[in-house]
Amino acid sequence: MQDLLRRSAEDAPTRADSFAEVDWSRFLRLAKSHRVYPVLSAYFGKKTTEIPEKVKAELDTESRYNRLKMLSLAAEMSRISACLASGGIRAIVLKGPLLAQDLYGDLSRRTSKDLDVLVPAEKLDEVRSLLAELGYECEREQLPNVLNGWKWRHHHVSFLHPSHSLQIEIHWRLAPGPGREPDFDELWSRRREHSFGSAPVAYLGPEDQFLYLVHHGARHGWFRMRWLCDIDVLARRELDWSSCAQRSAAYGMEHLVGQALILASRLLHTPVPRELERFTRLKRAGARISQVLLFIRDSLENAPPDRVRAYERYLFAIKPRRQKLLYLLSLLYPYPMDAQTLPLPKILHFLYFPLRPLLWTWRKLDRTGKPSLVKGGESKLL
Repeated sequence: MQDLLRRSAEDAPTRADSFAEVDWSRFLRLAKSHRVYPVLSAYFGKKTTEIPEKVKAELDTESRYNRLKMLSLAAEMSRISACLASGGIRAIVLKGPLLAQDLYGDLSRRTSKDLDVLVPAEKLDEVRSLLAELGYECEREQLPNVLNGWKWRHHHVSFLHPSHSLQIEIHWRLAPGPGREPDFDELWSRRREHSFGSAPVAYLGPEDQFLYLVHHGARHGWFRMRWLCDIDVLARRELDWSSCAQRSAAYGMEHLVGQALILASRLLHTPVPRELERFTRLKRAGARISQVLLFIRDSLENAPPDRVRAYERYLFAIKPRRQKLLYLLSLLYPYPMDAQTLPLPKILHFLYFPLRPLLWTWRKLDRTGKPSLVKGGESKLL
């Protein structure tokens, strides 16, 4: 599959004998797991290759379903953008059909399970009201808010429409905090717009888009090849790579950019922009490559506990030093589950700071079967 994705990017000729020993069942399983079946279906549609007809048929079936899903998401994206604009809310679409159209020239060439929309943090209550008018329900009755920790610790909340099951993730940050990233006004000043339906839809500028996709892929351990395919497409374009290099340094992302380009170059023969070559030589850029290759091979979806622990260690390891320190300090800041463990009036929330070690210990004991302060305990301990 990796070889075919590379050929698709480079449009290289295909030899019929190169498919002689392919395990087609595994091929289809990987194509679906890595969400690259639309690209592969389009590739096989243009080539005369000796692959089983049932393989082509299954790829085509999955791709047709994806086209319908993306058309539905595109219509909803247009509706939501118009609704937010009518309410005076600036919004930037991060991925979804617009990203597929921008990267591949066809919204059905990339998969997406939901819509991701970035809005100013101070507008979240207004956004929630507007989405409720469209029939969307927030996954939480209330946004997580203990001493305003959600503003920097979390980065999105999900909304689901009960009738057509479409999901929207409303972001107020590009990534979970604490960490440095461009603020909304900065991203808005560099936005692009595309006409979808009755109103233009704003999306990230090309350099911001590249860095966002790098950070998103790295944060997920690159376990889907789809994310590296996106990097491959952008790396072959004439972006302002000097600006990308400057912003990477400003936000502590040099090693993540280097990691993405090492992986894309190794797996897809992606050309490395000259201005970013030095990032691929950073020790930290290559330090986790072997681990990421295991994530790609074995996937992180429904991963066993040992792989989940390896992924959590990886997530901490790729943080810049300053972000590691901020993260460790943030563990002392109250979490929403502290309020669930011991509910206090809002006026007394400051007491969660000295109580946090005690509440953490209590939950730890609860996992070993000791009595809990609340019913049911919790699935994740923090």
